[in-house]
This record gives sequence, C-alpha cells and structure tokens, in this order.
Amino acid sequence: MKNTKTLFRFFTLFEYEEEEAFLETQHKNGWKVTGYKLPGFYKFEKCEPEEVTYRIDFTNENGANNSDYRQMFADNGWEFLWSVNGFSIFRKEGTSASENNNEIFTDNESKLQMLQKIHQRKLLPLITIFLCAVVPNFLRAINGDFHNSDINLFFSIFFSVMFVFYTYVFVRSIVKIKELKKKLM
Repeated sequence: MKNTKTLFRFFTLFEYEEEEAFLETQHKNGWKVTGYKLPGFYKFEKCEPEEVTYRIDFTNENGANNSDYRQMFADNGWEFLWSVNGFSIFRKEGTSASENNNEIFTDNESKLQMLQKIHQRKLLPLITIFLCAVVPNFLRAINGDFHNSDINLFFSIFFSVMFVFYTYVFVRSIVKIKELKKKLM
C-alpha cells in the first residue's frame, strides 16, 4: 500500500475555509498533508486518522522567514507547515467545532481585515493583469490581429482560456467575499 499521495485542488484566493476543510477531511481519513506546490498540488502521507484543525492566515510578510510571527502561533499550540504566496498554513490537534481555542482569529474584525489584505494585495493585481494583458490580447486574437493563422489560432485558444480562467476566479472571489462578509457582519 502506498504511504504517500498527491492530490490537485484549486482554491481561489477567498476559498480559504474550503481549503481548511479539505485538509481536515484528508487528515481525518488518515492522510496528513506534508507539502504544497503551486498551482494546487498537495502532498500527503499516510497517518493515523485523527481530528486536526487546519487554519490559513494571510500576512504581508513571509511566514516562513518571520520567527516572531511563527513563534506567536507556536505559543498557542499551532504547528507551522509552510508559507506560500503570502498564505501561511498551520495545524493543531482537535476540532474547531469542539474547542474554541482552535481559531487563529478571535473576532470577526480580524477576519475582515484579513479579507481586506487579500483583496488589496492579491485580487487587485490580478485585475490589473487581466485588464492590461489578457483582455487586449484576447480581443486581438479574436479579431485575427496576429496575421499568421497558426499563431493566431494558438493565441486565440491561449487567451480564451486565460479569459475564462480569470473570469471564473473573479466571479468566485466576488461571490465568496460577499458570503464571508455577510457571515462575519
């Protein structure tokens, strides 16, 4: 029997609760996460099934290199797993439903501040890339402005896929932001 596995899951910027639930379910089923590679490959190793809480924090500092930040979580029983792209992943024994101390945010205001940071530092740059690079090139490809039929076909397909992908991310993010704000207010 294999003792490791890799799963691909894609979560948008604001689907951190779904990502936490995914990791908790895997651990409950006997698969402890051991690593992550962009754009969404999670590596797991076999373990004893147990109730473990996973939490994700977004900070403007790289959690892997900030010893004070990591120590603050360690002092509260959180194990630091990794930090990627501004998101830090932690785990702690026990379930969030049964123990109130398995939350990294103590109030809704802190959660809303995290949402605001994600929006400003991650979503706004994506919107800029989308408007300045993807949309103009998508329109050029659709209009046949690349002059070579093979190149035009390639760019048409590439920028169509990028257009659909970015649109999906933005729509999912907007819906999720509204859901989270409604839940927290």
